[in-house]
Amino acid sequence: MRKWLILVLAVLLVFPRAARAQNNITLETVTVRLWPEYDQPSMLVIYDFTVPDNMPLPVTVSIPVPPDGNITAVAYQADNGLMNTEFAGPTEKNGWQAVDIFVKEHTTYHLEYYQTVVRTESKRSFKYKWPGTYPVNNFRVEIQVPEDSTSVRSNPMLPFVLSKPFLSGNVAIGNLEAGETYELNLHYVRTSEDTVMPSTQVTASEPITQNTAGRVTLERLPYILGSVGLLLILGAGYYFWQTQSAEISKPRKRNRNREETELTSIHCHECGTRAYDDDRFCRVCGTKLRTG
Repeated sequence: MRKWLILVLAVLLVFPRAARAQNNITLETVTVRLWPEYDQPSMLVIYDFTVPDNMPLPVTVSIPVPPDGNITAVAYQADNGLMNTEFAGPTEKNGWQAVDIFVKEHTTYHLEYYQTVVRTESKRSFKYKWPGTYPVNNFRVEIQVPEDSTSVRSNPMLPFVLSKPFLSGNVAIGNLEAGETYELNLHYVRTSEDTVMPSTQVTASEPITQNTAGRVTLERLPYILGSVGLLLILGAGYYFWQTQSAEISKPRKRNRNREETELTSIHCHECGTRAYDDDRFCRVCGTKLRTG
């Protein structure tokens, strides 16, 4: 019974329970920050999200990024600040780039990408969309345009207030169901080409490549898990076969008096007890046997 239990456990390691829960993901919070012309002449889009405290971990959360988005950071909030986290992708999925983030702790996870701001002379415009990948309990959008911008407006309409060095606006949408989208169009006018944070103060992030810290190639992950699981199953099977073989080949204790010796025609001349072929004295009365 114990050996079969080892085999069952090995199979369960190949197909962990967490993998079966991937279709039931809900995001507790999603905060989207839109920072145009912050440290590059484009839109910096920042995602911060959490999962519910009662959600079993680990899970894989797939964050959608537009096809022209330049992904530069995938991290999680640690005690000492943002740290690189494990992820896979990006891969094409329904016209988006999907970044699969492996959520192992109940903390805030973070993704950044840059996207083009449409320019027509001094006019700037940008369109943001959440495609409704997951249900979200608390969805929020925050916008910070450079403070020297004018004619700032958005659709849906948001109030913008001065908060140096930005004009800031935000909206809390609340609950979003799975498949429910949210779109926001931003327009403003700006004549300066300077970024909010000069390049001497902030070094622009590098695009994510095959060598980015924390990146995991998702295409190889099933093969890795399958190989590990196969080795576990083979190891458990070998252990089972070895123990079974040992039990079969183990010699049984034999009764030497009954199997290894044979009765003879010699009888004790005192008590008449029949003797065995290697007896020299009677087993009953102890008299020396007459063998000649």
